[in-house]
Amino acid sequence: MRQSIVERTLSQLLLAVLSLAAPTFAAERVIIRPSGSLDKVAESITTAELLDHVKFLASDTLEGREAGTQGGYAAGAYIVEELRKAGLKPAAEDGDWYQYFYPNFRNILAVIPGSDEALRREYVLVGGHYDHVGYGNQFNSRGTIGLIHNGADDNASGSSGVLEVAEALASLKPAPKRSILIAFWDGEEKGLLGSKFYVDSPLVPVEQTKFHINADMIGRLAPGRFELSGWRTAFGMRQFLARENTGKLEIDFTRGYRPDSDHYPFFERNVPSLMFHTGKHDDYHKSSDDVDKINVDGIRNVSQFMLRLAVAAANAETLPKFRPRSKAEIGDAEQLAAVAPGNIRQPSRLGISYDAELSEERRIVITRVMPGSPADNAGLRPGDEILEFDLEPVSEHEDFRALVLTAGRKIKVLIKRGDEKQTLDVELRGQPVVFGFQWQRDDAEPDVFSVTRVLPGSPAERSGVKPGQRILKAADQVPKDEEAFRQLLAKTRGPIKLDIEFNGLFNELELNRLQTARRDSATTTK
Repeated sequence: MRQSIVERTLSQLLLAVLSLAAPTFAAERVIIRPSGSLDKVAESITTAELLDHVKFLASDTLEGREAGTQGGYAAGAYIVEELRKAGLKPAAEDGDWYQYFYPNFRNILAVIPGSDEALRREYVLVGGHYDHVGYGNQFNSRGTIGLIHNGADDNASGSSGVLEVAEALASLKPAPKRSILIAFWDGEEKGLLGSKFYVDSPLVPVEQTKFHINADMIGRLAPGRFELSGWRTAFGMRQFLARENTGKLEIDFTRGYRPDSDHYPFFERNVPSLMFHTGKHDDYHKSSDDVDKINVDGIRNVSQFMLRLAVAAANAETLPKFRPRSKAEIGDAEQLAAVAPGNIRQPSRLGISYDAELSEERRIVITRVMPGSPADNAGLRPGDEILEFDLEPVSEHEDFRALVLTAGRKIKVLIKRGDEKQTLDVELRGQPVVFGFQWQRDDAEPDVFSVTRVLPGSPAERSGVKPGQRILKAADQVPKDEEAFRQLLAKTRGPIKLDIEFNGLFNELELNRLQTARRDSATTTK
């Protein structure tokens, strides 16, 4: 459905009136953007401009931007004017900015044409919805019905971020290789209507859209952290994303992927799709979701990340391919927690308890020997002090715990009993755990070992290994499979350097069999 000339004129007039009513809003700004390198244009995304956008879109005058209302039309007219001033090109039919759909809604579409003759026919899509719920009703409000629901976070924040990203992209010289489509969806709050309409009536074939970023509610960033779902929709997507996290955001790579925003219609059409979100809160779909609660610095950080990611995707020689198995992984994050082996139980390989107070004095003195244990079978007794274990001197109790876990089956133990020293042969129970952590492989992350469990007191724990870390390299190698990784760990006696990614940040760890770190500890059973 095409909007009439009268309706378009009314929207423009309403925008003008609203701009006069709010003289601090960005409609009166003159945009001067630097052109050139990515670093330079990333700095052009400023908190002042973002705040101007959020203030306008979440003002009472727009009455909650419900799709099909005059407030919604004014919000759309504002966005179009900003895009026009920044020099973007309209991407809808017949050179229009708007894609109209039933009954009186409209998506806003702009494009940055790609610079590569071959790749420009492929598209990266960056979008977010600009409508909200107006005055709220019994179906969409979690607060008092009849009050203006400004939706400063939902989704004035996402729209503002996409707008700044679009304006920055327009000034990037040279333009990225692939074309970049910018979308502001209407009718999201009524059931993802705008994005659903688009995938059914796309401006370019959906199969030419190779990568999709959806920004929905990015205005409540907790210090350095935000939620990013959809990373499992393509092979190797997580590391592709982490490499562009130069702002060092702490990313919650949630496994949940739900049909709750405009990423989903594209995901259903096999487009690798990402959902950017800074988390729900008590003001969600209430009249209290106002500008004063927005973290504008957070919007800027997330927007700069979106910019870098969009450019990386547009310039990549090859992009992560859609992962069909992700279609079976739909649901809440809690329901999709990583399937991993059960909790590692610290094996009672030796079968003793030792004096906690004396262990703090760097002495391991046995207080109890479990009947029928390897220690009992070898002749160890309460009062014995362990001096050497598997030919290794023992002083730190943490080192002793690690030795018990990592030693082979048949070992020698040097003890002091009274004034005499003697050596006993001990056959430990169970297999050594080497460094004391478990991992799994996942086809969503090829060539990556995902840490699933870390044994308390193990060398791995003491070296800083944590569940959720991704091991990218070990000793500067990328083991070809689990067996190769296992053998590498087993045969190495000295420290092993691990290159890891954790929460979107890269780091290095030195994995040691033994360390001399001291810790407070109660009496420990072995």
